[in-house]
Amino acid sequence: MKDQLIPLTRGHLFALGAMSVALACLSFFLGFTVAEKARAHSGEVAGMAPLVAAEVRGGTLEALLARVSQQQEAQVSFPGELAGQAAASESGVPTGGWSIQVAEYPDVPSADRLVAELRAAEMQAYRVAALVDGRAVQRVRVSGYNSREGALGEMESVASRAGSSTPRVVAAP
Repeated sequence: MKDQLIPLTRGHLFALGAMSVALACLSFFLGFTVAEKARAHSGEVAGMAPLVAAEVRGGTLEALLARVSQQQEAQVSFPGELAGQAAASESGVPTGGWSIQVAEYPDVPSADRLVAELRAAEMQAYRVAALVDGRAVQRVRVSGYNSREGALGEMESVASRAGSSTPRVVAAP
């Protein structure tokens, strides 16, 4: 038997596309209808979070907003960023400004030892985790610089005190 070609026209392609769209819409609406009926019968579908919070369905959006505001921190302020200063969190990790990266370790204890040594030398040292080429590393940095130029000016001094041969200036944290 000889190979036969089936000619396809633009009309054929249009009909195929229209049927595909119609089937997709039908599947979506059928799935949506089944899910809504199941939700109505069982209250919620087992194992799924509700699509709309009960407060919103009940018409009490104010209650939902009140619950959200209760869960937020009492006072949120960013004085360091607004004033252009390098502020730090309670753990010592800065929330802005510039830092000098002095070392990178594959494990946490080694990085924490250097951080403790630098803090004993009255430097604002901290550790941050990073993923480099698929492996976790711990970077030790010294913060407290409001500008990149200020950090560059102190880089050699900090590097010699930290025993670093490859310091880098980076944006904090």
